[in-house]
Amino acid sequence: MTKTKFPPLKDFKPFLGYSPENFEAAKQFYRDIGFKSYWENDNVCAFDTGIGQRFLVTLHYGLERDSAGMLQLWVDSVDDWQKHLAKLDLPQKFEGVKVAEPTITEWGWRILYVWDPGGYLLHIGEPYSPENIEFFESLDLA
Repeated sequence: MTKTKFPPLKDFKPFLGYSPENFEAAKQFYRDIGFKSYWENDNVCAFDTGIGQRFLVTLHYGLERDSAGMLQLWVDSVDDWQKHLAKLDLPQKFEGVKVAEPTITEWGWRILYVWDPGGYLLHIGEPYSPENIEFFESLDLA
């Protein structure tokens, strides 16, 4: 893996910005999926992924809509995630939430697309093609 060519970073956290109408639902959505919040105030909730990475769900006044964005969750089994999410019945619990059937992409991944209450796309995927499986297994991501 190529090393970065800029000064060292101390941390990296994606921010997901939500309007006041969707902020509480977004926090609950990520808790329901299974992420643990480790810090929260009136405007932000920090979640731990359990793999050394974190992300923030933030409240932004004045947004006409929630910011567009995606989070990729690289998983061992899309099927396990699909079963997990099906048990939670998220589309019935949260307005705007959608869970698509897994699909195989042209770039060789199997992906389960999930839209959260603010329209953010969770890109839950696993390498699928033999070439991608071999390549991604060879990476040293530790």
